[in-house]
Amino acid sequence: MRHLVCSLVVALALPATSCSNGGNSLTGSISTVYDLSFNSITIELEGTNVLIEYVGDNGYPAIVAVNIQDIVNVANSSISLVQEENGQPRGSIRNVSGETNQLMIEIGTITFDETPKVGSQLSGNFAATFTSGLTLDGTFSGKVYAP
Repeated sequence: MRHLVCSLVVALALPATSCSNGGNSLTGSISTVYDLSFNSITIELEGTNVLIEYVGDNGYPAIVAVNIQDIVNVANSSISLVQEENGQPRGSIRNVSGETNQLMIEIGTITFDETPKVGSQLSGNFAATFTSGLTLDGTFSGKVYAP
């Protein structure tokens, strides 16, 4: 009986903490603060800046931006989002649903399965822990567009 109750609690908790869409997903404890549901993603490359937008009905549950300048092997490298590049963190994560919320990353990485190129497919994943202690993890896969 105890296992049944635990399984039921886990099964009921999962929908509130994750959202996936065609190989793309968002999960994490930040779902207690922000709705992570989304319908699609867009991936843009402008110069050395990669932007991954998770697009929902009421805004963007997550927008991940990362500058890949001066990274020798971008494909399959764990890239720190908090490492500084030209005096700024290499990456950022925002939530835009009515208002823009810049989420302060304490620890975070992103990995691209390929080197980002306009017109090519790109997939990968990211994981972040914010200064609040909340977490956000995601996977992405899609065609790269120019803005």
